[in-house]
Amino acid sequence: MLAIMTAPADTGSSWLSGRMLSLHLVLELFAVIIAALVVTASWHTFDRREDRSANAFIAGFLIVGACDLMHALTFQGMPGLLTESSTPGAIFFWLMGRSFEVLTLGAIALALVPRFSRSASLLIGILVSVAIIGFGSYAIESFPVTFVEGIGVTPFKARYEFVLMALNFLVALLLWRRKDPENARQNALLALSAFFMGVGGLAFTAYVAPTDFQNIGGHLYKVMAYVLLYRATYITNILAPYEALQASEARVRESQARMHTLGANLAQSVLYQVVRELDGSMRITHMTDAVERILGVKAADVLRDPAIWYGHFHAEDLPVLKIAVQRSADTMLHFDFEARLTRADGRLRRMHFVSTPRRLEDGHLVWDGIMTDITERSEAQEVRRKLELQLREAQKMESIGTLASGIAHDFNNVLAAILGNTMMVIEDVERGAREEALLGLAQIRKAGSRARSLVNQILSFSRREVPERVAQPLRPILAESVSLLRSTLPANVELVEHMDDQHACALVDRTQLEQVIVNLCTNAWHALGDKGGRIGVGISQVSIGSDQALVHALIPGRYVRLRVEDNGCGMDEATRQRVFEPFFTTKAVGKGTGIGLSVVHRIAVEHDGAITVESSPGRGARFDVFIPALPVAVDADNEPSLPARGARDIGRGERVLYVEDDAVISLMVERMLRRAGYTVSCLAEPEKAIETLRRAPHAFDIVVTDYNMPIHSGLDVIRQVASIRPGLPTILISGYVSDELQAKAEELGVFDILEKQKALDELAPAIEKALMRASMTTEA
Repeated sequence: MLAIMTAPADTGSSWLSGRMLSLHLVLELFAVIIAALVVTASWHTFDRREDRSANAFIAGFLIVGACDLMHALTFQGMPGLLTESSTPGAIFFWLMGRSFEVLTLGAIALALVPRFSRSASLLIGILVSVAIIGFGSYAIESFPVTFVEGIGVTPFKARYEFVLMALNFLVALLLWRRKDPENARQNALLALSAFFMGVGGLAFTAYVAPTDFQNIGGHLYKVMAYVLLYRATYITNILAPYEALQASEARVRESQARMHTLGANLAQSVLYQVVRELDGSMRITHMTDAVERILGVKAADVLRDPAIWYGHFHAEDLPVLKIAVQRSADTMLHFDFEARLTRADGRLRRMHFVSTPRRLEDGHLVWDGIMTDITERSEAQEVRRKLELQLREAQKMESIGTLASGIAHDFNNVLAAILGNTMMVIEDVERGAREEALLGLAQIRKAGSRARSLVNQILSFSRREVPERVAQPLRPILAESVSLLRSTLPANVELVEHMDDQHACALVDRTQLEQVIVNLCTNAWHALGDKGGRIGVGISQVSIGSDQALVHALIPGRYVRLRVEDNGCGMDEATRQRVFEPFFTTKAVGKGTGIGLSVVHRIAVEHDGAITVESSPGRGARFDVFIPALPVAVDADNEPSLPARGARDIGRGERVLYVEDDAVISLMVERMLRRAGYTVSCLAEPEKAIETLRRAPHAFDIVVTDYNMPIHSGLDVIRQVASIRPGLPTILISGYVSDELQAKAEELGVFDILEKQKALDELAPAIEKALMRASMTTEA
């Protein structure tokens, strides 16, 4: 620029004199084209973050381009357009173009661009351009004089150029110092553009004629500044977003490849994405190829037609799946579901679905999740469950074996009482001593009740049932368990029962709680050894605070505490730490398997409780079982009982067919039912009973049969009765009523199942109820 400024004004005049107009037009048209490219690039920017800068370029350089175009068309020597061409007019459009160029860059450098839409920016640029063109064409006389023929540019024009130079240098400095690492290259190019525009302004401060060499030099600087400006605009609005898009696509491809590798390497899992449309239909948008390995269906087929996927679900699981999906959609909560799916080869697989819903801006719901094949795990868990059940049963049998000697002792006492009193009653009858005979019979009845109680306790303890937690008082459970234990413990062991809270209630399984009491007391007995000692067992209610709850993994609140303590040998810390481990025992071979306390621990946990132990060598041990307490007491028997009736006034001569292979029981039941007013026919063989009924189907009003008989069971008899005479009421009697027997009897329509030890008290009322129901059914 110094060289241009110091060169004589007529430098190259011989060459420029005939070409100045054309050369000026080419340079200006080049500048106009670049300005148009800047506007176009800004209009089509990909980067929404650059909208404000792009809008500034749209409005500003639309004005700059219009001014440059008018500057070229109004240059001295050009044909008239709106008015005659003149140097003052050309200079006016030149100054307006340079002014809006520096204002645009300055607004961008200072981040002072208002928030307009692209259309609004374009409209502003058009309106301002029209206004400038109108003013420059029809009101140029109102603008200060900028050029005098023969003298050159006026001081106003020179000062204007110097102001533009200063502003361009300031804008260049601001752009250069902007701390924007992401746009550092673009800011540098814009700064250089403003700098070149400022330097080029020197050439327009001292020329005498528009054809002077300095004028052409200034235009060259302007073109160079525009090229840098377009480069910056192109990088900002086109190249940088395009490169970012390419990088984003590369990251997407990399992510897809990583997801594909991840999905392929998950041996038992499938990654999926499901979209719920606004009409409620489901669309699968992603599923890894592992689905073909696990279920034998191609991922492409599933993505093309979701019906193929849902067709693999087990028919019973589809309605449940729809409910689970709807619940997840309504609550926007975690989706966790297990279902059975059929492989292409027909084999069933159990799958576990886990995902979380999210809602898109357009209202669609999306579940991104993982599906895992848990077939082998489920089978292993089922095997484990069965093994644990067998383990419990084995431990229960161990406990029953431990109690066997005491139970046998009690039964011998009962039998001795029955046999002894029977002999004395016979003698009393022979002597005519009626009062003494009645006293002996009462003792026999008492002994029989004691035997029946023992049998009920054994059956209750050994019965294999699915645990059923019921709200009930704990006092009867403790009393019955202690009664059973007293028959077992030797004379040198003192069993002390204390019930601090007579109304303590909890949600428990009766059999399991009895097992806990028996196991803990048996363990205490073994700890006492041959010398004997004292065992205390009791129930109370306690409050567990936050500190205690944290230690015992409980929820703070009210708990029922079952405490069993002894003054035996105790245990050291190492033993105490392992006391609840399965098969861990300090007993000698043959004295126990070491599974009793582990079963107690598991039962306590299953009841949402915990068990603790305190012990030290020589100081005995204390076990505390905590079970959540119920706030309201529950009666031991909340079912209404029928008013007692004498057995002699029940029957009205109804005909009863009684099938029993035990002659003693048969004779006793026959006499009892006759006294109750029934007509009884007793048969010992099921075959004869069936044949008798077949010959005379209407000879009997009800059939009562024992279950356990040779060749044919009681269920076989009832099955034949149903085929011979449908609707004939039946009652089944068994010494042991299991869940399986109960279910089979219900299938055959048996009215009632009675335990044999209770039949003497319950059979006559049961017959009455059965006949009454049959009568009501017939009338209906």
